Amino acid sequence: MDDAQLAARCDANYFEAFRRLAEGEGEVVEIDGLLLTVLGAPVAAFNVAFVTRPLADPDASLREAIDYFDGHALPFIVRVREGVDAAAERALLSLGLQHTDSVPGMVMAEMLPSPPAPDGLSIRTVGSEDDREVYAEILAAGFGLPVEIARQLATERMSSHPEAELHLGYLEGEAVVSGALIRSEEVAGVYNIATVPAYRRRGLGEALTWHAVRRGAEAGCTIASLQTSEMGESIYRRMGFRRWASYPTYGRVEEAGG
Repeated sequence: MDDAQLAARCDANYFEAFRRLAEGEGEVVEIDGLLLTVLGAPVAAFNVAFVTRPLADPDASLREAIDYFDGHALPFIVRVREGVDAAAERALLSLGLQHTDSVPGMVMAEMLPSPPAPDGLSIRTVGSEDDREVYAEILAAGFGLPVEIARQLATERMSSHPEAELHLGYLEGEAVVSGALIRSEEVAGVYNIATVPAYRRRGLGEALTWHAVRRGAEAGCTIASLQTSEMGESIYRRMGFRRWASYPTYGRVEEAGG
């Protein structure tokens, strides 16, 4: 697989994950070369405009996207993989947005065997309404979100999708960590790795990541991908992921943190 094929498949999984969330709980809007995934929550990271390819008219397309979010009084971010469209990045700055951060995109190009889970950890797939509520509570605690917003990531539509799984990790009967698998084009996309603060630094998030990788491999996926923070990158490198891309993010500074 060459770099262009890898980029296309990993990007497609990233876009698909956000599309599935928005289609169930919000709205998906497509503007020439832009994919807007809008959950409608008052948190910028839940209302994203992805630049999916070079824009024919960056100023006009991006202005239309900004006007859409402003017209709905929603905070938002715009994300573009580095190297996809430098003209769009320049246009975002000229339109008054600022570069707020860059998200590392990481890939495991060969599905590695997963190590044993930490002692006492059991992992279950979310199925019931009660499971989904627990999942939302873990996301809320792990990501510092209001639980009503976290519920938008734990819908029945997501848990029952044939190409998705939501996972919960339990210690001594208590749910303490979450994860999600989104499959597309033989890519196992890993999302929503969140650990309750009191249980961090025990390898639980890593175990949920390995669980998603294993489940993806069992379903025929040949690579795994994820997006992480700069701080989390070293953990995934240790697991065998490598940084293959960076996703510069643009927004209004007062909105970008949520």
